[in-house]
Amino acid sequence: MIAGSTGAEVSLKHPLPGNIDLRTIAHHLSLLNRFTGATCRPYSLAEHSLLICRIAERELDLDVHGQFAALMLAAHKAYVGDLSAAAEDEIGAPWITLENRFVRLIRNSFALNVAHAAHAQGLLKAALIAEATARAQLLPNPGTTPPPLPAVKPVTWVNLMSPACRDTTWSGWRNAFIERADSLDFQRQQFASRLVH
Repeated sequence: MIAGSTGAEVSLKHPLPGNIDLRTIAHHLSLLNRFTGATCRPYSLAEHSLLICRIAERELDLDVHGQFAALMLAAHKAYVGDLSAAAEDEIGAPWITLENRFVRLIRNSFALNVAHAAHAQGLLKAALIAEATARAQLLPNPGTTPPPLPAVKPVTWVNLMSPACRDTTWSGWRNAFIERADSLDFQRQQFASRLVH
């Protein structure tokens, strides 16, 4: 069992959909740093997820379903943590099994399965572009480990070292994640409602 930010416990072996909560996800992601903390400033999974979502919208023109799926790509890490690629390779199949258990749970809990299927290539591309952007701007040696990312270039319209990014607190990123998720989910519901009528 692991404890969430609200105090509720979640089983790693048999997690239940009722234990999955957007605010808990946002809280955890805002306090978990990418690249195992090797960045020149704190760079959380919440901030990274927001960047993936912006890239999905701005570079790839994904609809609200794709944008919501992009925002939630790393949501499972709120429960299992974020390992380096080298650590994931070292652990191997047991890590993949654990991670996939929570990936499926998140997708089911937030009705993301169709969006993931429909936007699979765009979601992967958005994630790779965000990764390349963060590596280029925040790591001291962006191109060595792991090997350079395939056929993607960092975006130039975001400055991850700007005061706006650098000075935002962890709670600011948590709140921004929640606001974006709520906004996109509301738009998804409006879209579904129009289809019914």
